Amino acid sequence: MPHALELETIIDCTLEGLYAFHANPYNLPLITPPNIKVEVIKLDKPIQEGVQGVLKIKKGLIAFVWGFVFEKVTPQLIIDRSLRSPFKSFVHEHHFISIEDSRTKLIDRVTFELPLAPLSNPIAWFVRYDMKNMFIYRHQKTLEYFSDSVFASL
Repeated sequence: MPHALELETIIDCTLEGLYAFHANPYNLPLITPPNIKVEVIKLDKPIQEGVQGVLKIKKGLIAFVWGFVFEKVTPQLIIDRSLRSPFKSFVHEHHFISIEDSRTKLIDRVTFELPLAPLSNPIAWFVRYDMKNMFIYRHQKTLEYFSDSVFASL
């Protein structure tokens, strides 16, 4: 059974600036909570459809490799799907919607399935809660980045 999560935030920057920030894989550690360590092992720049990446992720005592592919890459939408992760399936959509010349709505939509369902269903609420907190942190750090950045006016 798939689970979903969606968060949206209005950022004071252009659509192009917000897209460029998220299209740069090396910005991921800037918006990752301090209790999670992310290392980019492999990822080609610039990102484009079909490009695959590999991350090394450590959260507490748990470490794993996350492999993914970019399924769609446009200035308005980046979709990545996991190829190797702790999830049965995981799709992350980054939507960039221009509101005004210098304001953009960022929407993160995640759809995931846990392995071993229905046995894993009782922990789905915790996984979703933890993931929601991570995305709240990411949106907050993105807001801070653009409020302090010269790139906000791109």
